[in-house]
Amino acid sequence: MKKWNVVSEFDPKKEIDEQLLSIRGISSAKQIKEFINPKPVSQITTEFSADFTETLEIAKDLINKAVKSEQNIIIYGDYDADGICATAILFNYFKHELNYEKIGYFIPNRFDNGYGLSKNALEELTNKYNGEKLLIITVDSGITAVEEVDLAKKLGHTVIITDHHQKPVTMPNADAVVWDDNVVGTTLAWILADALGSKNTQSISFAAIATITDLQKVIGVNRSFVKYGLEVLNTNPPVGIKKLIEVSGKNVSEISTYELGWVIGPRLNASGRLEAAELSLKLLLSQTDNEAEIYARELNELNSQRQNKTIEMYEFAMVSENEKLPKIIFSSDENYHEGIIGLVAARLAQKYHRPSIVISTNGDMGKGSVRSIKNINIIEMLRTCEELFESVGGHPMAAGFTIKQANIELLQSKMIELADKTISDEDLIPEINIDLKLPAQEINLENLKKVENLKPFGLGNEEPIFLTEEFGILDVSFVGKDKSHMLIKMRKDGNYYKGIFFNGIDRNFNLNFGDKINVVYTLKRNDYNGNTYVDLIIKDLK
Repeated sequence: MKKWNVVSEFDPKKEIDEQLLSIRGISSAKQIKEFINPKPVSQITTEFSADFTETLEIAKDLINKAVKSEQNIIIYGDYDADGICATAILFNYFKHELNYEKIGYFIPNRFDNGYGLSKNALEELTNKYNGEKLLIITVDSGITAVEEVDLAKKLGHTVIITDHHQKPVTMPNADAVVWDDNVVGTTLAWILADALGSKNTQSISFAAIATITDLQKVIGVNRSFVKYGLEVLNTNPPVGIKKLIEVSGKNVSEISTYELGWVIGPRLNASGRLEAAELSLKLLLSQTDNEAEIYARELNELNSQRQNKTIEMYEFAMVSENEKLPKIIFSSDENYHEGIIGLVAARLAQKYHRPSIVISTNGDMGKGSVRSIKNINIIEMLRTCEELFESVGGHPMAAGFTIKQANIELLQSKMIELADKTISDEDLIPEINIDLKLPAQEINLENLKKVENLKPFGLGNEEPIFLTEEFGILDVSFVGKDKSHMLIKMRKDGNYYKGIFFNGIDRNFNLNFGDKINVVYTLKRNDYNGNTYVDLIIKDLK
């Protein structure tokens, strides 16, 4: 049973959007105006510190110097959607705006190179360019690469790091470090390209995709990039993204943060999880419809394979009903696919509402992926066992590590012991935060429009959730391909309402005509036959 936290009662004297923004700590007329119409991204660098601006200028000068001397420049990316999008922005700038021929990229292979700037990748690049001194620009990685940067400098390379991950105690000795942990790597790449003079109006869409897929809060600077990035995606999208939506089979009338997180993101991530992420980069770098469609279809097929592997591994990792549920889920197996463990950890964390660690072992080593829940900082927990890892990094909600197989059992015992000491039983009760208890008569098109003014939704600006009590049930049916979604027709105060509870069949509700129910829901626009209706997307009911 989920705990319902009702934040506020509806005040009929105030507009619904005003009440919702007040709950989010936005109350003055100036704050409301800036939230509804966030600052244009062209003005975004004013939001950063003087240190950030200074290092941005250093990076810009190093790049201009390299271009002037016709030095080979390598964009060193990452194999997830953020790293791919960031690489695409900078590569497109040099290749198609600056017409700079001596530009290349390197996307590490998860299985051969591991995460981030690696020694074997540096050696590979040095050999490829016959020992020539390179300018290496990392995106979405590099902030922990102390030894790797030292090696790069020893080999004669210049290194610019752009990253948003947690800073280590000892910083790498790079020539410039453009770092901020409030945005994603792609946003930093966009800011760098903008400082260099980029005029590519489509590239902001990549920052929007990366912000959502990397689970960043959609407030402040991030809200600007997501809002204006979505405008580009819905009016003039990059050809690769347009084709990826088309081949997905989804009927998308408007791209929202949902499509970024659940349609585009998983497909961009699929290649890096199963094979080599360069396929996703090639899609984003595509210049023609035909070229983009080829890559989009390949990615769509890989995503189907990824979905099947995720289900298989998830079912294996689930805790037996006969076992006592620990405060942290821990699962390790040699048959786990290294590229899928993060998705399995996320599903376990969601199902059991507790941090989850999934490790893929191969020979003497293991690769781990971790997902957490609200109020439990998983990277801090992992740092207490830092001596057991070969490498570890991440965020409060998600992390990854490499570990010797001999240390896995000790890690498990230490993490379970730490969880028992620091995680309370209350932390593990799933909650629904309900913005407003709403009278049924306030469920109307006028209020829906006001709620839509708060878009884009995401972490930090979640879609508003409402509670209405004592609907009377008129009819319950099950819909969808496998008849797993509950369609509920209801009545209150003489008006009719329709709600859908996705996967509601799993909750084993026994609802009958005439029953009274309290419903927690979000509002959704339903345009049908020239008319607009307000539907309820049910999150829970009692």
